[in-house]
Amino acid sequence: MRDQRGKNAMRRLRSQGQVPAVLYGMGKDSLALALDTKSISRIVSSRSGHNQILNLSVDGGEAAAVLTVDWQVDPITGALLHVDMQRVDLTKVVRLDVPISIVGVSAGAKEQGGVEELVTRHLEIECLPLAVPEKIELDVSELRIGQAIRVRDLPPNESYRVLTQADRVLVHVVAPRAEEEVKPAEAAPTEPEVIEKGKAEEKAEDAKE
Repeated sequence: MRDQRGKNAMRRLRSQGQVPAVLYGMGKDSLALALDTKSISRIVSSRSGHNQILNLSVDGGEAAAVLTVDWQVDPITGALLHVDMQRVDLTKVVRLDVPISIVGVSAGAKEQGGVEELVTRHLEIECLPLAVPEKIELDVSELRIGQAIRVRDLPPNESYRVLTQADRVLVHVVAPRAEEEVKPAEAAPTEPEVIEKGKAEEKAEDAKE
C-alpha cells in the first residue's frame, strides 16, 4: 500500500526502485499502490502487456485478478512513471484491443512486386479474461495486388467476438509507387546576343570577300 502523495513523494518512491500505481474497479474502493519497477516494466513492455491477466497480492490487503489498463512513461528517459490497474471478474467478458500480426508473404509482393500494407493494427474484441489472445494472425499468402483482408473475412472464433466494423480493411497489397519523373537536362546556356550579332557580322564580311 502507498500512503504518500505529491510529486516529491513520487520521486522518492521511484528513486527506491518502485513505481506508483492505482487499483480500481468492480465497485470496490480504489487503492494507491507501490509496485516493483523492474517487474511491472517487464510486463507492460511485452507484446501482450496490455492484455495479460495478473494475480496481484497487496500487502495487508486483497488479492485480485487485474489488468494493466494504462501506464505513463517519461518521454525523454523512457522510465515508467505510473500504472493504472483494474480488477477483473474472470466470469464476465471484457472488451479490449488485440494487436494484428501478418503471417507469410503475399503473392502480390512475391510475384508481382507489390507492397503489403497493414492498415489496421488492432482489433477490438470481447471475450472472457482468460481467453484473451496475445495477437490475431492474418495469413496474407494468397493476396494479390488490389486485394485486401477485411474484418468480415476473418474465420469465426469461439473464444472471442470481434467488435470492429466488418468493412474495415485490415491489410491489403498495393502496386509499388511509381518512381519520380527524371527532370529533363537543362538546356545549354545560349551565348549573349552581342556575341551572336558579332558572329553574324563576321560571316557577312566573309561573304563579301
